[in-house]
Amino acid sequence: MTMPVEKSPQTIFTPLDDGTGVLLNLETRLYYSLNRTGVAIWQEIGRGITPTVDDLVVAVCKRFSIDEDGARQATVDFVSQLVEFKMVRVVE
Repeated sequence: MTMPVEKSPQTIFTPLDDGTGVLLNLETRLYYSLNRTGVAIWQEIGRGITPTVDDLVVAVCKRFSIDEDGARQATVDFVSQLVEFKMVRVVE
């Protein structure tokens, strides 16, 4: 997927001491708990470069030493959930 992913300005991220984190959308008041992989993906989205899903998959593979197929499915599922909760949007 080559479409860029950008975070919603209404979403705030709070890192937790154990490496996990929480997202909160101030508009919808929904929150989403992140595991360490989710935190790594969120940090990639927030780096200011508007990454594509493909960029996120590459970052996950490098950071966690996993195969591309597994990383792709997990990343697509994660981004889809964030889109559903209006925490990110996919730019077309």
